[in-house]
Amino acid sequence: MSNAAAIADDNARISVLDAIKAMTGGPVTVADVVARTGLPPYQAEEQLNEIVRDYESELDVDDEGNLVYRFEPGLPGREDIVKKDASRRRKEAFKKGLIAFFKAWTVAMVIIYFVLYVILIIAALVALSNRDNNSSSSRRSYRGGGGMWLWWGMGSPWGYGGYGTYTSRRQRRRYNRDVEARLDNGEDPYALDDREKVKKPSLTERTWYWLFGSKGIKKNPLEQEKELLTYIRAKRGFISNADIIALLGVTYDEADKIGTRLVATYEGEMDLTDDGVAIYRFPNLMLTGDPHVAMQTPDLGYLWQVRAKEEALRKNPARAVPILNFVNIILAFVILFFAMPQLGISGIGAVIGLFIVPLVFSLTFFALGMARKAREAAGAEQYKRDSIRAAMFKLLFTRRTPVKLPMDTRAINAVGLGSWSEAELTAVAAEVAGELRGSVDKEGGVIKVRTPRVWSEMAATEKVRRRAKSEQKIGKTVFSSRGPIGAGGQVVEGGDDAKAASDADLAAEIAALEKELGA
Repeated sequence: MSNAAAIADDNARISVLDAIKAMTGGPVTVADVVARTGLPPYQAEEQLNEIVRDYESELDVDDEGNLVYRFEPGLPGREDIVKKDASRRRKEAFKKGLIAFFKAWTVAMVIIYFVLYVILIIAALVALSNRDNNSSSSRRSYRGGGGMWLWWGMGSPWGYGGYGTYTSRRQRRRYNRDVEARLDNGEDPYALDDREKVKKPSLTERTWYWLFGSKGIKKNPLEQEKELLTYIRAKRGFISNADIIALLGVTYDEADKIGTRLVATYEGEMDLTDDGVAIYRFPNLMLTGDPHVAMQTPDLGYLWQVRAKEEALRKNPARAVPILNFVNIILAFVILFFAMPQLGISGIGAVIGLFIVPLVFSLTFFALGMARKAREAAGAEQYKRDSIRAAMFKLLFTRRTPVKLPMDTRAINAVGLGSWSEAELTAVAAEVAGELRGSVDKEGGVIKVRTPRVWSEMAATEKVRRRAKSEQKIGKTVFSSRGPIGAGGQVVEGGDDAKAASDADLAAEIAALEKELGA
């Protein structure tokens, strides 16, 4: 079974409905839904069979026995069902929006309270100056404005939302279009060394990382499964242990287990080449009624690409927001003991809104950041080894030649995951070779890391992919829920080999099938 455990029925249903909508009314196969949702085939088919009863749709069977679902554009259906699904979708959208809002609010809370505190302190200084000048009218003006300040202090943080969400969605849509165009041109969006330079993370991303570290950027198992399936389809349904290792950074033994699980979960097959190379084949994932990979983004980068994103967060830490947060802790006491008395602001509501809430928030913010720093300090040595490992992986997988030390020291450091000495690289070389079932040899003072098994698997898999079709199209329809095909005109789907048969021939086929079933 998939390591992405079967998710709740409501979430699964919404995921499948969204996948169907993305296919703009065209034919839908179980493989299409599996690739777009990450759901196991049995759960995807279960949801499709329920949805086909609730919405205006048709169910066909092609000459290979594959089920083909057809839904009307816009998914019209029973009014009560449509309303229930709309409610489920709003609930799911609210959860996602709440998470996005919380991330943005974390940054906004610090900035807004800092600005508010500065304004209050300036106002208090002006009030104090006016009092010294015996300007009673000004004093009354400031004291009378206490309610406004309290309203602003309590209202602003909670009224802020949606930071960056529109921009991020727009960029994602543009990237999806780019990926689709590349696939149409026969390009591979998963080329081993074909990713743009990692951009500087946004303020929200850097602040989130400052709080939670790598835990805050990890994908959940369902997201990772979906992206793994996208990769398999982009690679024409063929992968090897070498692919799994390069993607997930696992050892050879772990890749064996993952490959076996994928075959069992997604009805795949394992083939052995003449050289004894195991290749995992997933023909059922390639059956598609939609020739494009619209709305699918290959976010599952190779190990060194994923590592580069985390390194970018480490190299560009959030400095401004943590500093402002620390200043806010000090300013909270200044507000309580100086600004509030000067401005005539009092009452439990003012104390909670201007002192307790921001102070607790700032202390929690500070504590989370310090806990993350402590975890990173404790795991610094392991992080260094993992980064060296990822950098060596890149050279071994992209160059397909031995890594030589000390000659390749500069090339390893140029990957951008860190800078290490020859001794540090040498200490990890044997571990890397062992994980890839390779070898480490020392010849004339030069250490060579060889991984011939990885290279042979990559070459064998690429050879198979070149001969394979990019997709498996739907065959000729032999049965449809619209009724006997001959009655309303024969329906033929698929490629060049699908030929229209006469009504009489089709009727004979159906009669023979009924006779066989009745025997």
